[in-house]
Amino acid sequence: MTDYDPEAVFAGHRDRFIKILEPLFMPDDPVSNDIICYFASLLRVLGMEDKGWDPHAESRNILNDLNRLMKLELPEDRFPDGWTMWRLGLLLYSHIVEMNAPYEVIMNLLRFRLGKGYSPNPCFDFLTAKEQKNFAKNSIRTGRKIELIKQLSKEAGLDVGELYDEFYSSRLRNAVQHSDFILSDDGFRSRSGISGTKAFKLTYDELDALITKAKAFIAAFFQLDVDARLVWGARKGQAIPYDSHYKGLMEVLVDDLDMMCGFAVHWPNNSQSMYRRTETGVEMVNCMVDVKQSTLDLWVDRYAQKPGTFSPLVEVGADPIYTPLDKSDVRPMWPKA
Repeated sequence: MTDYDPEAVFAGHRDRFIKILEPLFMPDDPVSNDIICYFASLLRVLGMEDKGWDPHAESRNILNDLNRLMKLELPEDRFPDGWTMWRLGLLLYSHIVEMNAPYEVIMNLLRFRLGKGYSPNPCFDFLTAKEQKNFAKNSIRTGRKIELIKQLSKEAGLDVGELYDEFYSSRLRNAVQHSDFILSDDGFRSRSGISGTKAFKLTYDELDALITKAKAFIAAFFQLDVDARLVWGARKGQAIPYDSHYKGLMEVLVDDLDMMCGFAVHWPNNSQSMYRRTETGVEMVNCMVDVKQSTLDLWVDRYAQKPGTFSPLVEVGADPIYTPLDKSDVRPMWPKA
């Protein structure tokens, strides 16, 4: 009988989850359903923001801190009861299942795959009329988000929604969120309310499995987020035909690590639409979320008064002029037929 290796178990779950999630983050066809909606899903486009308004970044830091703390050798004289690592694990679990960003990104990537557009609130369109009416007061509960992800996953022919069955427990989530539990010698116990009629307990093996799989899920999510943005970041400095009518050229914008952090669409009338998310905030130029149409509106500035055959934005007889590529003086050109 082999010794239990928690790191190997974690890595096995993470790698398995990556394979299931990968078709969402790296679709075979990123173009047909409008690549702008795909990029918006990865970048979590909302609107203009200055520094310090992106909770996703802070959530990653919290999870990293908790994970590092769980690996420390704690002095017994200061942590005498032996339950500290379990308490940290429960905080980690709770944060993972409550984070908004993973639900929003996965839901929007499913919407993209199904041709249902992009939304900063991707679940709202699929709520019942009653749920939509009460949304401002009650928002969307965690379990409902998972139900909708399962619904769209099934429609898309993917197993993404089934992942949550491996680690999400509404009873455990509620017990931790409402501090309605105790750690005892024989396991995790919760009364589930004052009456105790819905009381339950988990062995530490069961609890460990849920926490480990939750960690593996969020690790897979973060890894694919990085991988997808690195793949597109490799296209930096290129002008990719995006709009055959207006003759817009798309450019992938990157950060200091060459990860995609935004995009620009260069128009032939010397204007551009641009979105960029960095640690200092968000820039948006000639670009706005259109919630009703489930897309991003890109503005092309002025139309030509007497357009030629090349584009409605270029005067007859005039040459197209594109804005320079990011951080360069190079002006792209529409490829010749």
